[in-house]
Amino acid sequence: MSSGIFHVEFRASTGDFGDGLVVVKDGTVNGGDSHYLYQGKVPSQSGEFESRFTVRKYRDGNVNIVGIDNYTLLAKGRVDYEGGTIELRGAVEEHPQLTLQLHGRKIQPVV
Repeated sequence: MSSGIFHVEFRASTGDFGDGLVVVKDGTVNGGDSHYLYQGKVPSQSGEFESRFTVRKYRDGNVNIVGIDNYTLLAKGRVDYEGGTIELRGAVEEHPQLTLQLHGRKIQPVV
């Protein structure tokens, strides 16, 4: 099945880190944490991918791990639906020196 709810952990080149939840369904990714929302696309079958993810602040009170509230992340990664994992590495589109790594594991199927 090419969907699931994933717990994701991420670390930025700034040294900051965080975690959140993403829902992957029909090739779309929607998720967030206590202050930011993430949206993008991944393949609907296991494999490598290149994609753009938007990160948007929806609530004050925290600083994003790359130090920018709203940005696009250009990412390359791999999703393994059978194994229940997702990984990616990316850079902020307007500031490619700011990078991010993400690792996630599936914690629940999507209904």
